[in-house]
Amino acid sequence: MPKSRRRLKRADIVRALTRLGELCAAQRGKVELAIYGGTVMMFAYDCRAATKDIDAIFHPPEVVEPLIEQIAREMNLPVDWLNNGVKNFVGTREARMTFAELQVPGLMITRPSAEYLLAMKCMAARLPTPFRAGDVADIKFLVKELAITSMKQIDAIVGDFYGGRALENGKRWLVAALLKEVSHGKKPAK
Repeated sequence: MPKSRRRLKRADIVRALTRLGELCAAQRGKVELAIYGGTVMMFAYDCRAATKDIDAIFHPPEVVEPLIEQIAREMNLPVDWLNNGVKNFVGTREARMTFAELQVPGLMITRPSAEYLLAMKCMAARLPTPFRAGDVADIKFLVKELAITSMKQIDAIVGDFYGGRALENGKRWLVAALLKEVSHGKKPAK
């Protein structure tokens, strides 16, 4: 039976990743986590209080996957508290950096640059629902953070990270509307 969905706060994430680092160190395994999405928005930019899960690509998966399940049981977390669903949004070129704001012994943690994260968020461009925050607030925040003023700039960033691909029409329309909203001085939604 799946655990009830709860939002992960900073302390939850630090506690769970610290436990993961301990378990990896005990196995003498070198584990790499490339963390994306809401966790990056929370720790690197301090623009949200919680996230539904930790989106990551981890290596080696055969070491990490059983530990994710163990930690879920130990800490009463959802079974997908740490998952690799983000792999569907990874670009053809990546720009990752050390996740200085989230250091955990036993883990090598990286995160995307702000430009790469914006490209990923624009490619996904999910609207909010009662079950997820979507990408709208994050896109608006990153547009403002990067001082983006035109769709031409967004197109160049997306194209750079996704091998020249362009945004789908519906996503392009949404991103253009968000860019217009931010450029008219409205505060990004939280």
